[in-house]
Amino acid sequence: MNLPKIRWNRVARGLVAPGLRPLRGAPPSRILKDVFVGVSVACVAVPAGLAMGELAGLPPVAGVYATLLPLAAYALFGSSRHLVVGPEGVLAALTLGIVAPLAGGDTGRYVALAAALVLMVGSIHLLASLLRLGFMADFLSRPVLLGFVNGTALLIAAKQLGPFFGIDTRSRDFFPLLWEVLTGLGGSHLPTLLLGTGLLAVGLVLRRFARALPGALIVVVLAAGASVLLDLAGRGVAVVGEMPGGLPAPSVPHVGWGDLSALVLPALGLALVGFADASAISRGYARTFGYPISADRELAGLGAANLAAGFTQAFPVGSSGSRTALNASLGGATQLVGVVAAVVVALVAAVAMPLVAPLPEAALAVVILLACLSLVDVRGFGELARVSPVETALAMVSLFAVLLLGVLNGVGVAVLLSIGVFVYRAVRPHDAVLGTSEDIDGYRDITTGERDTHEGLIVYRFDAPLFFPNAPYFAARVRGLVEQARARGEEVRWFMVNMEAVTHLDSTAVDMLRDLRAELAEEGVELSLARTKAPVRETLRRTGLAE
Repeated sequence: MNLPKIRWNRVARGLVAPGLRPLRGAPPSRILKDVFVGVSVACVAVPAGLAMGELAGLPPVAGVYATLLPLAAYALFGSSRHLVVGPEGVLAALTLGIVAPLAGGDTGRYVALAAALVLMVGSIHLLASLLRLGFMADFLSRPVLLGFVNGTALLIAAKQLGPFFGIDTRSRDFFPLLWEVLTGLGGSHLPTLLLGTGLLAVGLVLRRFARALPGALIVVVLAAGASVLLDLAGRGVAVVGEMPGGLPAPSVPHVGWGDLSALVLPALGLALVGFADASAISRGYARTFGYPISADRELAGLGAANLAAGFTQAFPVGSSGSRTALNASLGGATQLVGVVAAVVVALVAAVAMPLVAPLPEAALAVVILLACLSLVDVRGFGELARVSPVETALAMVSLFAVLLLGVLNGVGVAVLLSIGVFVYRAVRPHDAVLGTSEDIDGYRDITTGERDTHEGLIVYRFDAPLFFPNAPYFAARVRGLVEQARARGEEVRWFMVNMEAVTHLDSTAVDMLRDLRAELAEEGVELSLARTKAPVRETLRRTGLAE
């Protein structure tokens, strides 16, 4: 048996470093440009990583580790030239919601569970890539994803109000947390509040008038400088404190089978949410800059990035919208940006972590609050309202599901809502009774204008594949239209179905059409199908219905 010869060198070239291919033959100026952009991205990624590490319930240095190797891993396997991966708010908050109940307050167990979770997320991404499941990102509809992301941003922001005001908070749920902050404002720590307010003002001004500048880095540098010069720790301002430096040592988390089974469903949710977000961002920049991307390679890139994070005591990573935007705005054009950023972050982790000790925790809270502002999309709700009130309602339900039930349960609600919308539209698709008019050729929906119908004939269009979930609905609609016409005193002799939108028939639909044809024939009505597509005609021929 002669098997086809596999040219592994071509396979390797096709799978590895597609985001670096534009560097082939590039002039030195292009390479230097990407090196500069990579350094700039790293300067933003380090303080953002520290903040996200704390948000995930881990030591802040874990956020630096989640930035380091994942950047390089995605650069080798991802297809986007602009996407920057690393720790981000939604996945960090999800990690906290998933791991904290399982860890039971044990710090070592918490770190191991977070690492196991990210390894499972990376494995799911890689398996999905091998199975070519990139289309799965489309199962989270835009309205549901919009509500979920906005709800998560509000929940994350609420959790930063305690450090911002210098108040000790215990609640984790959104509304109890807000109430705890509101009732505790009188006990705010004034130096912490003044520092947080000033840093937030600086960040907002930079965001409004100098978006190209690394706002997160400027906020962190100002806060660290003020902490040292004014001895803020001595004035009662909480600071990060000493944390271990050096590069992460690769390791495998020690967790039991019971823990792994408890993490499977949450890992699936994280993988879906992370990929949906990354897919949307990478597609947007690919359209803007005119290059192709592969959904399956994006899965491979995210899988490699998460596996790298898991083996270095980090937590799930995904796409960073703010750092990706910075990359594009500064002129980055290849994933050399990610490689350079990884090298710079490694240098910071190796030699500069002691400099983080005096950093006030309020500064990290401000960095997270600024990141949350980039996630909140009020305009998106306005655009949805102009398209469909139903989709706006779906987005609001998804948002309040996160606020009321928490991020983890909110993921479940978001996925169920998306699947529910898909199933409903498949079971109850759009349809129309068609008619003609003198000024327009062909048949049109009679509800869109003055249309004439023909005596004794009903022309009906069904705008979906005809299969087991909607076959009963189709039959009921046909019977109902015939009955309505007879109730108006009209005689019905022919019922013609315009099949141009029907791309598939399954066995349930075939049986339904056979039974419906016989039923209508007994009532003196002839059922006929028009404009059938080739696959549908072939099914009708094989089953004898074409006659």
